[in-house]
Amino acid sequence: MNKNLVRRRNATKRMGPRIPSAVRRLSNALCFGVARSDCVTFKEIDRREELSYKEFEEGYLYANRPVVVRGALRKWKALSRWTPEFFKTEFGGMKFSIADHEKGQPDYRGDGGTEYTMAQFIDRVLSSTDENPAPYFRNKKMYDLFPSLKQDIEPLPEYCFPNWLAECHLVKHVREALNRAAAIELYIGGQGGAFPVLHYDGIGTHAFLMQIYGRKKFIIFPPSQAGHLYPWPEKQNFSQIDIDKPDLKRFPLYANAVPTTFVLEPGELLFVPSHWWHTTKMLTPSITISVNTANQSNWQELIEFVAMRQPNPFVSLASRAYLTGAGAWRAWRDRNWSKSVN
Repeated sequence: MNKNLVRRRNATKRMGPRIPSAVRRLSNALCFGVARSDCVTFKEIDRREELSYKEFEEGYLYANRPVVVRGALRKWKALSRWTPEFFKTEFGGMKFSIADHEKGQPDYRGDGGTEYTMAQFIDRVLSSTDENPAPYFRNKKMYDLFPSLKQDIEPLPEYCFPNWLAECHLVKHVREALNRAAAIELYIGGQGGAFPVLHYDGIGTHAFLMQIYGRKKFIIFPPSQAGHLYPWPEKQNFSQIDIDKPDLKRFPLYANAVPTTFVLEPGELLFVPSHWWHTTKMLTPSITISVNTANQSNWQELIEFVAMRQPNPFVSLASRAYLTGAGAWRAWRDRNWSKSVN
């Protein structure tokens, strides 16, 4: 039986809130029986429009299955305002450093490297090509750098809630880790640019990627294919595989990996569930927003991620105990969430 499945079933028993019967059936499935989506591969991702929260919860959130939702951002002013030229005009004097060459490095932030003004950077983005791509302005905390743009991305889609990451947590290192992961992040890049590494998002979170401008190609793999993806020993949620030029002599099992590839268009939202491996490449100049979330559906994954990364066994045990209790209370509090949304 899939290890993720066992953990999720145990978490459900501990937390105890009501889960739709269809979801319970999925959670009781074997990888070779009524398959969970993290146990199987598929060639095409689901694309939905007018997806209700109940349908999202049952068909994707608890099933741990990715989906693209069309029209999810229709209320956002950003869709009609944000272009590369907009950022050049409004924030052209902003200075920052950004890594020019970071392909394959097990690092999220992309800091350091060459200093740019926003105007200089946007010129690079607009002239970017597959052969000479611009650096990638990525994982930048939106409200720290651009607080005036907050109203342009409101309201966040209902699928992003409930989100327990941003809430108050009593244990300091837990609070810092979860609150940091809750930050809304901005990505700007040009044609040919790419995220530097195949990865799944840290602390077991779900990711929502919202495409505001341009087109972006995604390559994703389910958790069951981790054995083919060669995680870095020091950073288990980052793969050593170069998607563009895989070295099958060093990583022969990658030949058995089956990716799902698709393009995210402006106005679309992508849900990448917990532990799904993914990376991106920009087909045109691109602007994207990301939001990470945690709630009952992936809380046990978060517990495992946080606890296993504590070198002190007593701190690990205490973290596990605290997070289990905190999750149980929040699950009870939010037991009627889907009814309130619908």
